Amino acid sequence: AVVSTQSTGKPLSLEHLGACEETWRSAPFPDLNTKFTVLNACIEGIGRDIPSSQLTYLQTIDDVITYYSTPVEEKRYMELRPQSLPFNVKIAKNHFKGLPDTN
Repeated sequence: AVVSTQSTGKPLSLEHLGACEETWRSAPFPDLNTKFTVLNACIEGIGRDIPSSQLTYLQTIDDVITYYSTPVEEKRYMELRPQSLPFNVKIAKNHFKGLPDTN
């Protein structure tokens, strides 16, 4: 993922952030439109979305590389222990959706 992020991020940084070869990783996003353009290109190029909760932490291409270098830990709901869930969340293994539609 790091190689893919660097190969995607470097040309974007050079083109959109006005960075040079030495500073392409540390160049800040000058405005929100540029940040959107660069991050959208990274999402499309790498194939992994960035949640809105992380957007504020991504200020440079180096931050984006760090984000994409962090492994994603996916848990299935059924594998979660009840004590790791909020008190108002219950997982029903055999749920009932209702009667089939007769129309």
